[in-house]
Amino acid sequence: MVARQCRHMTSDRVTIVANGRVIDPANGRDGIADVAIAGGTIVAVEPGLAQRRPGAEIVDAAGKLVTPGLIDLHTHVFDGLGDFCLPADRVGVESGVTTVVDAGTAGAAIFNLARRAVIDHPATRTRVLALLDPNQIYLATKHFICHYLEIANDERNLDLEDAARVLRENADVVVGMKVRATYTTDPHRSPFLEGAKSIAGDLPIMVHMGEFPHTPVITTDDLLSSLRGGDLITHCFRASSGVLGDDLKPTAIFRDALERGLLLDIGHSAGDFHFGTARHLIGLGIMPNTISTDLNVFNVDHPVRSLPLTMSKIWALGVPLDAVVAMVTVAPARTIHREAELGSLSPGRCADISLLRVVEGRQVLSDGYETITAERWLEADGCWRAGEWIAARAPSLERAA
Repeated sequence: MVARQCRHMTSDRVTIVANGRVIDPANGRDGIADVAIAGGTIVAVEPGLAQRRPGAEIVDAAGKLVTPGLIDLHTHVFDGLGDFCLPADRVGVESGVTTVVDAGTAGAAIFNLARRAVIDHPATRTRVLALLDPNQIYLATKHFICHYLEIANDERNLDLEDAARVLRENADVVVGMKVRATYTTDPHRSPFLEGAKSIAGDLPIMVHMGEFPHTPVITTDDLLSSLRGGDLITHCFRASSGVLGDDLKPTAIFRDALERGLLLDIGHSAGDFHFGTARHLIGLGIMPNTISTDLNVFNVDHPVRSLPLTMSKIWALGVPLDAVVAMVTVAPARTIHREAELGSLSPGRCADISLLRVVEGRQVLSDGYETITAERWLEADGCWRAGEWIAARAPSLERAA
């Protein structure tokens, strides 16, 4: 598995990323150090390597952040399947992100097509993993066609035996399931969520928190009561989510779910992240476990743009930078049970490394509704994907006046 995902191998020449601030929460590291890469693999992380390796290629990262390859846990990158997705490399390596997870763009019947077209395509440089929708036919489109035609809430669309087969045969890239918790006859029970739970085993299930056009979903209380420890709700900081009571305190059902181990994912999207909700929950000590973008054609220009900009928003709300980095490295790796290969700069790992810069100055950040002014933000210089350097292509933001 690791060899296949680390297929973009380079020569055995040693490259040293020198003098950067290395933030590697998985290993408790935050300080100036060098990272040595050879043959697509991390071979050492410690101060002073550049001086001890004559003949190595030196990349001076002074003043920049060197992190494990960033992981975006909620994206839509099956470009060409419908009209909703973005190219994987636009969301991934060209934004300094080495691994993206497509969050349920495709159902079981068309997953293998998406795999051939994107995940395994030789032109795809980003590591692409996926969450599978349990329905046979699910396709994320601009006009929510599966909801408009009401096949997203039609139990005839469920073939759990076949969905389990797709999970089993694609276990190297399918890291969980993505469920739209619609219902059919019982408004308190989603057969699609229950079906996913019956075949997921220990794989996490991500559930979209919020409504869809045309198809009804179970209530937030019913959803929270149904999820297992290790499952996650995405869009966890959206407005009017139902996790707070009239007193603006967490509901008993929400507290119980968190105590069971329910995970919270940002899933920014165009309108599913609100600064006010995030500020309030963070103030209560309820932190997101993972930061993700839900990048798609609706939000790539505004307000999301990239994972580093989304990280900047959580940083601007007062979350420490090392915690923000953990939310896009070791935390998503653990969530999808890939911490043995992703999310750290441990020697011997595939050389997936992100290089970020902190831009100082006033910047107006938007959640799509409200704006805040930050004094600094993150932008990507690029990343090493299996030891191959790929420069970021997203234009820099201009400082606010």
